Amino acid sequence: MHTPIESDFQPDFVGPRHRLRESLLLRMLLSGRPGPALLNAGAGQGTFSQLLESRGFEVTSVDPSPAAVELLRRRVRGPVLAASAGELPFADASFDGAVLGEVLEHIEDDLSALREVVRVVRPGGVVAASVPANPAWFGPSDEWAGHHRRYTREALLELCAGAALDVQRLEPWGFPVSSFYHRRIYEPRLSAAGPAAPRWYLRPAVAGLGAALQVDRLFVGVERGALGYLVLARNTAR
Repeated sequence: MHTPIESDFQPDFVGPRHRLRESLLLRMLLSGRPGPALLNAGAGQGTFSQLLESRGFEVTSVDPSPAAVELLRRRVRGPVLAASAGELPFADASFDGAVLGEVLEHIEDDLSALREVVRVVRPGGVVAASVPANPAWFGPSDEWAGHHRRYTREALLELCAGAALDVQRLEPWGFPVSSFYHRRIYEPRLSAAGPAAPRWYLRPAVAGLGAALQVDRLFVGVERGALGYLVLARNTAR
């Protein structure tokens, strides 16, 4: 499994696809009208916690990586704890909702982890998540990142059902630009040069990619060729 290094958490490592995915996940979460107290499990670099805090939510951020926890404590206003999604130091029903942005694929027992997250969400609260799609595309970037899997729609629905979540929305995203970039440019570059941040002379190209990726907003919901899934579900516990 990939062990995060300090460079993984530098601002330049957050690329246009990351920002697009988070904006789509935020839109999905907000559509569920969550209450104010939210958990960001696997908060990483803290960009999603910052988005939530900027909208007035009370966000608790957790991550198992010491490097991520150190960075989170510098970046976000709310509480930050060193903890994994599968072992949370909170009482039952502590939060109005929870977010798992590109987290479940990193966890070998994703069902147990999701059940643990649901445990700390109040009955009727929401859980929003993003995961990579299409197991046939499992490749170098997944291996480097420590992914255990990519998901099918059926597998994600089964996972949510096993955690007592009622899926409200499930949308594929990342077609056509994100998926083309991932398979034809990003993965070959990763295989050749490793996970380095773009050099300064490539930044105009990165900015151009950011503009091109906005096309993908028009194709959210298109299953064929999608890079990932976004899901919004509600805790059905009583």
